[in-house]
Amino acid sequence: MSRMSALRLPELWAGGRPLDEAGTATPRELEIALNGPVGPQRLRADTQVFEGAGWYRTLTPSASWPGANEVLFSRLDPLCPDTQIDAVVADYHRLGLPLTWCVYPWSQPADLGARLLARGASVVSIEALLGSTALPLDIAEDVSVARIDASDAAAFDVFMDLMAGGYQLPPDEAQFRHCRYRHLASGDRPCLHLFVARYQDQPAGCAAMVLKPDSAHFTGDYVVKAYQARGVFQSLLAARMEALRRLGIAHATGHSNQQSAFWAKRFGFRPIYSYSIYQLDPPAAQA
Repeated sequence: MSRMSALRLPELWAGGRPLDEAGTATPRELEIALNGPVGPQRLRADTQVFEGAGWYRTLTPSASWPGANEVLFSRLDPLCPDTQIDAVVADYHRLGLPLTWCVYPWSQPADLGARLLARGASVVSIEALLGSTALPLDIAEDVSVARIDASDAAAFDVFMDLMAGGYQLPPDEAQFRHCRYRHLASGDRPCLHLFVARYQDQPAGCAAMVLKPDSAHFTGDYVVKAYQARGVFQSLLAARMEALRRLGIAHATGHSNQQSAFWAKRFGFRPIYSYSIYQLDPPAAQA
């Protein structure tokens, strides 16, 4: 199994937008936000990680889930970007795999997104957010949140059923996460913490966080439609913040679509940068 390592800012920004033009975030805050999605929760036994020279991408032949086959960072040759784009896309499509390609304000060439759209990509906008675990968030009335013990099969299955249903995971991805999450959430010092929220004692939402040396990445947030706007999302944030305070961890990151980013910012998370994720399905899937 390949190992994902931390991304280094100088390598990523070389030839792109300087750090001092990226806003009010410090270089360390940018580094924390950049590394947020990187973690062992994505790695299957056959995952290959390609990194170096400004590139960081994963290829997982066994996965139909686009997030398992992702170009997280890229640095294209300005003299032949289309040749490189086509070569990378072909790596995935020849295996019948979809891929996602992250494009940032500093990505080169500047029209990378347009080039991917011309190849039939769909696109979603994402915000990278950073929050202090000192944020004064409380569990909402009628909501309870419990951290799941991975050895408790019934509680773990409730978490997995919420996540698999909420994200409409294909069977292979649901099975992978069932095994991988149980492994990462077990032991004396698990790197993955899982949470289930209940509204008036009914399963209402789930969330997870991946622990890192001085931060945690919030992921897997889902609230059942019937319980939205009842404080469930706020409560899932509050429970994880409290858990991080107990661990002495000061920062939490989240990479969110526009809908969830709106609420996260309302609850005190700060936008660090925005980017877009382009998805390119293989020709058979497009047809």
